[in-house]
Amino acid sequence: MKKILVYMLAMVVCLPFLYAKSQNDPGSQILREKVIINQTDGEVWNYMTNYGCLGGEGNSGLYGLSWPGGATVNNFYLWLSYFVTGCKEGGTPYVTYHNYPDGEWWEGPVLYEGPGYSPHDIVAVWPDSSTNTKNAAGRHTGITWIVRAMQWPHEPYNDFIIYWMKMVWNKDQCDIPDVGETLDSVYVSMWYDCDVSGADQSNPHIDDLVGFDGWTNGEWNDPDFIIRDPIDIKTVTPDSFWDEPDGINDHYLVWGDEEDEMVTQEGDAVEMYIPWKGESLPVYLIPRGISYIYDGDNPGTPGNDTGEEGACAGYAFGGWLYTPPAPSDSIGTGTFRLIRPWSHQWWNWESDPASDDQVYNYQKGNHSATQGYRYAPHPYDLGAAEFDYRFLNTVGPYTLYDGDTLHFVWVAGVGQGLYGGNDDYWGRGWLMGAAQTFEKALQVYYGGAENSDPAHPSAPNEDVHFYVPVPPPSPHLNYTATPNGVQLVWDDVAERSPDPLKGVVDTRGYRVYRAYHEPRGWQLIQELPFEVGIFRNYVDTTALIGFPVYYTVTAYDEDSLESANNNYKKDANGNPLAIEMKGEPSASVDDVFVAPNPYKGSAKWLRASEIGDKIMFLNVPRESRITIYTLSGDRVISLQNTTGEGAVAWNLLNEEGLKVVSGIYIYKVEDKDGNYKIGKFMILR
Repeated sequence: MKKILVYMLAMVVCLPFLYAKSQNDPGSQILREKVIINQTDGEVWNYMTNYGCLGGEGNSGLYGLSWPGGATVNNFYLWLSYFVTGCKEGGTPYVTYHNYPDGEWWEGPVLYEGPGYSPHDIVAVWPDSSTNTKNAAGRHTGITWIVRAMQWPHEPYNDFIIYWMKMVWNKDQCDIPDVGETLDSVYVSMWYDCDVSGADQSNPHIDDLVGFDGWTNGEWNDPDFIIRDPIDIKTVTPDSFWDEPDGINDHYLVWGDEEDEMVTQEGDAVEMYIPWKGESLPVYLIPRGISYIYDGDNPGTPGNDTGEEGACAGYAFGGWLYTPPAPSDSIGTGTFRLIRPWSHQWWNWESDPASDDQVYNYQKGNHSATQGYRYAPHPYDLGAAEFDYRFLNTVGPYTLYDGDTLHFVWVAGVGQGLYGGNDDYWGRGWLMGAAQTFEKALQVYYGGAENSDPAHPSAPNEDVHFYVPVPPPSPHLNYTATPNGVQLVWDDVAERSPDPLKGVVDTRGYRVYRAYHEPRGWQLIQELPFEVGIFRNYVDTTALIGFPVYYTVTAYDEDSLESANNNYKKDANGNPLAIEMKGEPSASVDDVFVAPNPYKGSAKWLRASEIGDKIMFLNVPRESRITIYTLSGDRVISLQNTTGEGAVAWNLLNEEGLKVVSGIYIYKVEDKDGNYKIGKFMILR
């Protein structure tokens, strides 16, 4: 079955090479337009493009490693991402990169979107051919990138997105003057401008800090540094940590201590005692090589607001799961190779590189701003404070021959801190940190591998990769509010889709979920196992009137894997779209009541949700008027029921548009016949 699956996936993967070949025709004219495809299947929300950008809010309300996905506030960690490829010919650097607001990569086609290696694959092309109008004549590298973005909906793989990237060089598409038979000194970089994060009320960018977790070539062996290498002050487990040294460099992960981590050549492993396992095992120690950005203390606000009381506790990170052999790698006998970035660099928004020379110097790790460090230490170590930082994580250099194809695999995501922590703010409990999340991505990459592992790496086309259990696909769902409740109807796609590992359909039922105010914190309201019949509809008669509500229907299989909670209603741009049960108008003012009462501004769901800043008057007769007074009798505002529905909302603003204060308020509701009711409610800010 595995060989059949790999063959089927290979047929899909081969499609991009057909496009790459067509680019040999310089006169090819293809309609170019920007494409953005949202990725909202996991817990971290992002988007994929066809022009060298891998997500970012960009002052446009877009997703950018938004985490947790579905929060009413777009809690983005990534402001914008810039993909960079640089080379040097005749002593002159030539760098092609995406930048704000546009960039130099030409818009290529989106070749595929749908199930593949993950439940949601997106394959797009970024060309820099000689006909690329985004780059200047004489500066086209002739490089085309074919990029596959992959996202998983289920734990523990839903906090990251993996990108399989193929670089193809066609010499006849390169117009760099006097280019020879090779393209020389080629570096590949990920430039991430992170702002941590969208829920930060004290500016989500000027109080950030940047770090690196990995091998640093001995550059950090300085006792005065905040972080030095080698370092061992913690015990970092696969999902947690404790503050005690364990003899293992904290910048390295242990591979071989978990069931999903195969050690293919024990002769290259180290036999060592693993404290969290309580036994000695043959393992590899793998440097992570991840760059990350996190929220620091804003010096312009009182007190220490690091992490914003948990609202911005995530560490946005990126790292390489696979790269071709490069000079920075550690090479052993046989196929032993530890992948290491060539450089880790950072700078702030006031010193963004403005030329190919500057960008290329950052790629090489030879820029004066980072004082000659290839692996730039923590800003504190270089005399800098919290600010708006970017990181540039680079691999290389490579030499390309005409027709060469090189494979790279990059992962980006968010973890709770660097080594894990408890999420009290968003209510998700204990979560892994960026370090452990990166290791889970490695498990995905080497899932199914037969002859390779992180110490004996193989390209995606050289072994079985991305071969992990996946849940059934989410059914296509529609729901509407009716007088009898919310009517949900969905299709049978989960009953027709074989499990890619088993080759047979193993779906065993559906689950119906509901959430108020934002599409997260899902409450299971109905389970529909196939043992009692196959149902594809449900009526929710218990939804609260007057509250924004979302629904999802998931499918689960015999292995207890469950599809993502991602089929709730969305608008044309892919943003969550709530429905609201308004209720029928009452015939009598005596039926009117207020919800919630008391209104508590400190309620957990109100911390990040403007939608919640209101109260509802329910069972309101048609053509009624509601007048709100203070306890001393001063009028606050009057509201009219002109919609023909039974609910009237008040946003807690008075007639001057100012927020009302905490206290007890009186309301009077009067119908068109003069019948009235007087009641009271409380507001607690």
